[in-house]
Amino acid sequence: MSWSGRVVLLLLGVVLLLPACGYQLTANAPIDLPKDSTRLFLAKVTNPTTETWLEPMLRSSLRDELTSRGNVTWVGRDEAEATVNVDVRSYSTSDAVKGRDDVTFKSRVTIQMEVSFFSTKTSALIWTSGPVVASESYRGTGGKKDATQGAIDLAVRTVADRLSQKF
Repeated sequence: MSWSGRVVLLLLGVVLLLPACGYQLTANAPIDLPKDSTRLFLAKVTNPTTETWLEPMLRSSLRDELTSRGNVTWVGRDEAEATVNVDVRSYSTSDAVKGRDDVTFKSRVTIQMEVSFFSTKTSALIWTSGPVVASESYRGTGGKKDATQGAIDLAVRTVADRLSQKF
């Protein structure tokens, strides 16, 4: 067997053994919900921006991510074990220009937010993500919507990753 064939077999073996050792990619790692609260109510999204479409996009992305990575059931406020609040600190777009004609060659979408879980029994804070910042670049005028969705998905994935950390 050639040297490159051995390398391929070795890499394949490593890839197959990693899951057996409990290693997972963070995007697939299960989350540990605070106080084992699996029945959640997404109470509010504080959005200080003028972008009214941001709230439903965040709600949908957060629900999808937590549902896919945790044993989460989204319920009404009266049935919930914990309420979830999303606080958008800022949302911005920026352009980088180049040359004397000031032609835009790259743009960026950035979102800063924090997600908090509160006990429905005591109203006490039981977990917070801390500040989360996510950015996505795009070119041209048509990529802004996809970049915004990408930045929001990245921010929400970061929140879920922090839930999965076991320190």
